Amino acid sequence: MKQFLNSSIDLGSFSFSFSDILAVLLVYVVAQIFVWIVRVLLNRLFRKTSMDEGKTFMITRLLRTIIYIAAFSVALETIGIDLTVIWAGSAALLVGVGIGLQNFFNDVVSGFVLLFEGGVRVGDELEVDGMLVRVERIDLRSTRVITRYGNLIVMPNGLISGQTVRNYTQGDQATLLRVEVGVAYGSDVERVKDILMECANNEPKVMRKEQTSVLFKNFGDSALEFSVLFWVEEPWLRQVISSSIRFEVDKSFRNSGIRIPFPQRDVHLIASPPPKESGVPEIE
Repeated sequence: MKQFLNSSIDLGSFSFSFSDILAVLLVYVVAQIFVWIVRVLLNRLFRKTSMDEGKTFMITRLLRTIIYIAAFSVALETIGIDLTVIWAGSAALLVGVGIGLQNFFNDVVSGFVLLFEGGVRVGDELEVDGMLVRVERIDLRSTRVITRYGNLIVMPNGLISGQTVRNYTQGDQATLLRVEVGVAYGSDVERVKDILMECANNEPKVMRKEQTSVLFKNFGDSALEFSVLFWVEEPWLRQVISSSIRFEVDKSFRNSGIRIPFPQRDVHLIASPPPKESGVPEIE
């Protein structure tokens, strides 16, 4: 057995023995065990401190990466590879790779910023580029989100951290929404106001009903323009809630004889005068 372990394998100018292979496997197993111990200890610690899921995942991933890098370095040293020579020889290559991977490193740094800054967390509902999404997971390079229609989208972290993102989850739990409608000229505007208030406050998902308000926005080209503003705590369902209120508004307007006009234009036809006689005989 000793002779077998000490027997060497030659790969060009580099040679290693089976004992070196066994040592590398042993380092890998020890690293796996250490990662498992660290994960268990951190989970217990995080439960006591009530740290959010995003930071928990990021710290665990960072420590696991450090452990694997350290284990990889130890394994290379074990089989006789001088890391100093490797790093010195690959310095120029690493500079070129770094230039080519600028976006990658930008996304990685943005991932650290997102998780440690706390502006975006797992489970938050965000509006990115006009699209409402829910954060499912934040990785080192990308963020996995679910759209309102159930589609999974992988967004680069730089996209989220590099622009203005509206977070519906953090801060005030309620979101102000609006439904706009126009009524025909000559309608009873006080009755219109009462109907809009009633339809909005009758919706079960509307919160802070005492703060519901109606705005008389403008005298439009074809209609009197109104907006009803209301608060909801489920922005994920804002389209459904707004649609339900529109159904009730249309029904109440019909019952009250209030008409929602369509765009209209007045066209005036002016008869042109008959052509004057020029005195020039017509040529047949």
